[in-house]
Amino acid sequence: MLYLNPEDTRRALPMTDAVEAMAHAFSGDAEMPLRQLVGVSLVMPGRLDDHMAVKVVSSVPGNPAGIVVVFGPDGSPIGIVDGPTLTAIRTGAVCGLATKLLAPEKPVTLAALGAGAMGFDQIEAIRAVRPLARILVWSRDPEKARALAGRVGGEAITDREAAVAEADVVSCATPSREPLFRAESVRPGAHLNAVGAFTPEMAELPPGALHDGFVVVDDREAAAAEAGDLIQAGREPDATLRDLLTGAVTPPEGKTTVFKSVGVAAQDVAAGWRALENAARMGIGVRL
Repeated sequence: MLYLNPEDTRRALPMTDAVEAMAHAFSGDAEMPLRQLVGVSLVMPGRLDDHMAVKVVSSVPGNPAGIVVVFGPDGSPIGIVDGPTLTAIRTGAVCGLATKLLAPEKPVTLAALGAGAMGFDQIEAIRAVRPLARILVWSRDPEKARALAGRVGGEAITDREAAVAEADVVSCATPSREPLFRAESVRPGAHLNAVGAFTPEMAELPPGALHDGFVVVDDREAAAAEAGDLIQAGREPDATLRDLLTGAVTPPEGKTTVFKSVGVAAQDVAAGWRALENAARMGIGVRL
């Protein structure tokens, strides 16, 4: 059985592979019970095709700790992957997949709202599927915005409304409890990703943008229970990623599109499985 620490996990799961793994996560045969809070840890079990995984990560602020254990077809554990690192990569990657399916096929200006643990991978995921003409980085902490902008070759900005108004793609990854911008700031035909709000009390997107746009979610049941943006706006989703991948639903042309993700266990199975396969081939990780 392999163990991948944070550095091994990043080496074994480049963003292009992670985006491919997300396409598998939402097209394969999956079981995805809703996450549970047990003590101070969030527990997410899931199955994708003939593999299963359990993620246990801390919910204590400032303590990014946890693991994902992946099990093979016979139920034997095949590896352990660092939980926070895998979560950041797969959360970015699913937005990369949604952007690939929904955003204009051209060089884009990206407004990245949030420069915390998820910020870097949100940007790298969009870079993996679209050429980036400009990257505008905003954070409530200007120092973090400057640091992330320097890391990704972007520009730190202080006016998030102005950034949204210039953007073809907006990615939100914050713990906000109220919308980050006004619906009127969104460019017609832009694409919005939002991953920060994962409880009914949280929200990053303005209700107007949700009601005017074409809304896609990762999973309807999970969104109904956890997607505060949609719950507070009283907005039912128009489609899931699976609908788009199978061709069951076609996005309307020229309309603003929204991808709202709360994260589901199939993502962890797909990403963890891919990382462990790559690591075994590359000869990295620690044998337990």
